[in-house]
Formats: sequence, structure tokens, C-alpha cells
Amino acid sequence: MKKNLLIFTFLVINVLNGFSQSEKNDLKLTVAALPLFGSSADFTSGLNGFVIKPTIGYFISDKTSIELNFSYTTMNNLIVGNTNSYYNSYVFIPTLRNNFINHKKFRFFAEAGFGLGTIKYEADNNNFSNFQHEELSGGISVLTIGFGANYYFNKNFGLEFILPYITTKNITSEKSNTIYTGVGPTIGFTYKLNKK
Repeated sequence: MKKNLLIFTFLVINVLNGFSQSEKNDLKLTVAALPLFGSSADFTSGLNGFVIKPTIGYFISDKTSIELNFSYTTMNNLIVGNTNSYYNSYVFIPTLRNNFINHKKFRFFAEAGFGLGTIKYEADNNNFSNFQHEELSGGISVLTIGFGANYYFNKNFGLEFILPYITTKNITSEKSNTIYTGVGPTIGFTYKLNKK
């Protein structure tokens, strides 16, 4: 029974991969977003910020791509040193993605990436800036690992959903090490740049 199930699984995967949409040397552009919801002692509940992720992807094989992700994050409604504050962050994350199902309309993938960036904390009113804003600002590292899917409306244009686990650490401040650890569902649009 186990042998038949294993053979059936390999056949299904091979049949699905036979209708490959991605090909080696394909180049794509993806623009995705992630709203930041939540509440804690440091920020109020509700929508507190967002992440914008433009990404360029290049397929090094029919199933594997290198994604260069440039992310911008802003988070509002923070309290730093008893002062209403916010931060802005810029990150560059190279990511390796493997489409384990690479069908004409649907693709399912796994990805992992590691990147570096900067974070800058500011007071809502610059007159109330304090030493902690400067102390918390600096360099950050971001590690992502997750799964996702694409649905293509036509040959070149599609929708992308990613469910990554993200760990963001402040690498220059001794006062705050972990900025964020958790799941960050992301949705966006993808477009194949080199039409064939």
C-alpha cells in the first residue's frame, strides 16, 4: 500500500510539473504588501503600519529562482521613552525560491532568505525626541522562511500569496534585540517581464 501511494505521489508531481509555466531565464516583478495589525504595551490595537515589498525574480532553472526583495516598513503608534513614536525601515533580502509545483495557472513554492537593512525611530513630535530613539535606531537583520502560491490570470500576470515566518533583529542596539518574530501573510501581484 505504501509503495503504491509513493508511486502515485511521484506520478502526480511529474504530471503537474509537465505543464510548467516558469522557465529558466524568466524575469519577473512582484509588488506585495503586508498590513501590520496588533496590539501590545508598546503600541495601540488596530492597523499600526504596513510593509511594501517590490521584488525582482530571476529563474536560474525552470523551478528555482533568486528573488531580490527591497522592503519598506513603517510602524506607527509606538511608545518609546514615554513618547508617541514611529519607525521607518528599509531592508534588502536575497531569497532562494523553489516552485515544487510549477503548473500553468498555479504554482506552490517554498522560500528562504536572509537580509540586512536599517531602522530609524522618530518621535511623532520632533520636540519630544529622546536618547532612546537614537539608541534603538541602526542596523537590522531579517530571516524569512515560508511557503506560498501564485495564481496566474494569463501568461504574464498573476496573484501571489506568501505565508512566511519572519525574524527581525536589531544588530546594532543592545537595548532592543528582537524587533519582530512571527508570521507575516503577504499578498501581491506578479508580472513576467520577458514575454515570449
